[in-house]
Amino acid sequence: MTLRVGLFCSGGMSTSLIGSKMQKVYDAANRDVKVTASDLSMIDEIGDELDVIIIAPQISWAAEQVKQQHPKAKVVALTMQEFGQMNGQVIVDKLDKEGVTNDEG
Repeated sequence: MTLRVGLFCSGGMSTSLIGSKMQKVYDAANRDVKVTASDLSMIDEIGDELDVIIIAPQISWAAEQVKQQHPKAKVVALTMQEFGQMNGQVIVDKLDKEGVTNDEG
């Protein structure tokens, strides 16, 4: 079963880059994960379809509200350091440490 991960930020541009880097990490590891990136305004439209919602530091103020609105999804807030590295592997590792994993190929 595909793990659906969505990244959200204030505009969607920086998360698109990080999301594509994360997807490459998952694809290289043969993991069944689909990563998407959007701006926060899309969360009400697609949030219920996601298993994991990643919140960029620019919108960390919204993390608690997102948890309440989408209780079935695991909500993970990134630090400025994690986000600023623009490194897909760093974020995939963070998700793995948080128990968000899909190792099935």
